[in-house]
Amino acid sequence: MLKFRITLLLSVFALYSHSQTCPILPTPAVYQTTNGQFVSSGNLLIDPSNLTPNLVDAFKSYALWSKGIEVSPFVQNPMVQFKKLTNVKQDSYSINIAERITISYSSEASCFYAWVSLLQLSSQQEGQLSFPKCFVKDYPKFQWRGLHLDVSRHFFTVAEVKRFIDLMAYYKFNTLHWHLTDDQGWRIEIKKYPLLTEVGAWRDSTVENHYSTLPRTYNKTRYGGFYTQEEIKEVVAYAGARFIEVVPEIEMPGHARAALAAYPQFSCSGQAQGVEGLWGIFDDIFCAKEESILFLQDVLKEVLPLFASAYVHVGGDEAPKTRWESCPKCQAVMRANGLHDEHELQSYFIGRMDAFLTQNGKKLIGWDEILEGGLSPNATVMSWRGYEGGKAAAAQGHYVVMCPGSHCYFDHYQGRGAEEPLAIGGFTSLEKVLSFNPIPPDMSTAEAAYVLGAQGNLWTEYIPDMAQLEYMAYPRAIALSTALWSETPTSYENFLSVLTNYHFSFLETQKVNFSKSCLKPNLQTSRSENGGIVIQKTAAKGIIAYPEIIAQIKTAKRKTKTVLIKVDQGPNLPTKEMNIIAHKALGAKIKFSTKPSPKYDNGDLTIVDGQLAARPWKGNEWLGFDSDSVSFDIEFDKPIKVKELRIHTLHDPNSWIWAAQTYNISFAKTGVGNGIADGYSTVETIVIENIKDKTKTIHVVLYGVGRIPSGNPGAGNVPWLFIDEIEVR
Repeated sequence: MLKFRITLLLSVFALYSHSQTCPILPTPAVYQTTNGQFVSSGNLLIDPSNLTPNLVDAFKSYALWSKGIEVSPFVQNPMVQFKKLTNVKQDSYSINIAERITISYSSEASCFYAWVSLLQLSSQQEGQLSFPKCFVKDYPKFQWRGLHLDVSRHFFTVAEVKRFIDLMAYYKFNTLHWHLTDDQGWRIEIKKYPLLTEVGAWRDSTVENHYSTLPRTYNKTRYGGFYTQEEIKEVVAYAGARFIEVVPEIEMPGHARAALAAYPQFSCSGQAQGVEGLWGIFDDIFCAKEESILFLQDVLKEVLPLFASAYVHVGGDEAPKTRWESCPKCQAVMRANGLHDEHELQSYFIGRMDAFLTQNGKKLIGWDEILEGGLSPNATVMSWRGYEGGKAAAAQGHYVVMCPGSHCYFDHYQGRGAEEPLAIGGFTSLEKVLSFNPIPPDMSTAEAAYVLGAQGNLWTEYIPDMAQLEYMAYPRAIALSTALWSETPTSYENFLSVLTNYHFSFLETQKVNFSKSCLKPNLQTSRSENGGIVIQKTAAKGIIAYPEIIAQIKTAKRKTKTVLIKVDQGPNLPTKEMNIIAHKALGAKIKFSTKPSPKYDNGDLTIVDGQLAARPWKGNEWLGFDSDSVSFDIEFDKPIKVKELRIHTLHDPNSWIWAAQTYNISFAKTGVGNGIADGYSTVETIVIENIKDKTKTIHVVLYGVGRIPSGNPGAGNVPWLFIDEIEVR
């Protein structure tokens, strides 16, 4: 067995020293160093002659917050001077550090970005402030560089939102998408409709554990909160001083239960219901009648003056049409406007809001469902269900913000360990976020011009407080800012080097509860030459280490057994325990006729590695298929006796994942079917007993539900089919 030695040195250190590595994230376009340091006392003297008072104030407050540096205006002999640039790229800047510091900038925003970069270059020791003598030239690649914050499922105070904004500004984000209303809470004061906050801002219970955990239990503590209009203005001004635009989201026509709890007359049924304490999607949405539209326009009249942003987000996602289909008033609206179906009715609904916002000097943006039934003339699309919605909108000449769940959902798991906090599901690693490109390779140059940028989404069903919000956001937010800002892609190894050696210490100083999952060792399972599997512990990518063989487990010859493996993950980390089921197909060869989706293709060994995937599901533990059926063969070197077969699938309708409904299994000694089993499954684990066959190949076909039934999330779409371990006993 090889001795495992983590040195905690990044591989890039073999090539670069600290002095040659740029400490700035996101990575600038140009970074050139010369010998020496610019050293000053513990404060900075700046020439404010070319700066607005607001910019000077921002410099002072931000330097003090981020690095504890005092800033003073000093015209005669300043340490830092500023020059305005013309005829350069939008928001570009440069920093020249020699005998003094010169910042050249094209806009106030770029001047602030330069200031942030200068702060990241600084280091302090024994009361002195030092900077490497260098030249930096930089500009952003994308215009929209955002983070989304859901305050409806869990509420965050004004002070916490400001802290969130401060961290955003340090990494050059410029858009905060503030999700203010949903089924579980209405968070913004509307003076004409006071019940929206008196009733809609509070729920009497909150579901515990995961949505898919049955039976469900509830915390009965009353929960909620909201922002007054003065507090909204305060946050918007605070963000604006850091060159961050706050885009409000008022959800419609779906995700409306909190609003309808306050004003049930704007639903189809008129039935009074409480604010929802369960996560998910609900049939009761805003009725499409004129009264509901005018009510929401009244709401927007009060919202618009509070926000300086050009855009207003109206949601438009996950709006079941069940109530509309049987609502006489909705059907009357359809007849009066010549609409063919309820999707066109939603397009009509969104179109009314688009016209209203346009008349009031604002632009409408919504989730990619607003494409269904026809896109409103002036709408911008936020594409979350992959890239397809964004591509379709761009092809029609509409602007797009990309935030596909594959790369941009920070409520997904980021680490593989059981110690990760409860999350909605999925798996989005730091490396995957860094690799994100908002422009897919099959998009034409003309269409790519409509892509404004992208954002990371933080849905807070499973994020109850600020500490967990920071854990889920950082350092993935830093990787996203780098992907959206830097013109040239940054290698993961170089990014991780700068992150761990410069930015983790900053986050620690700020007491940010950031994740260190990217540093944890990996456990890699591979097939053994003699049958079965081998488990190795290797260092996280980007870290030098020697691998260690943890276990070698053979295929069961007769009786299936479970082997407990304990793995030391390193100092201050819990011991990882793994239960390996040693069955007859452990490490067997798999031949797929149906290929897994690239999003959830974790290798064919995933279904014969002896490890059962956890619930709630993690994207790295399953094979996911975006098709209605899955076909594959399990192949053995020689015929084996089979008595029982267990097939583990996943059922999570809230994530559009449905367990296999029916199956067809055949067994063959020489490739010709000589035994067959058909059946219907109503559970996640299909168990086929009393097989009594000897076979060299097991052919498996699993059939899904076809289309997601009405009343469920994603109704009408083909669901995902996820499979895990295939046990042969």
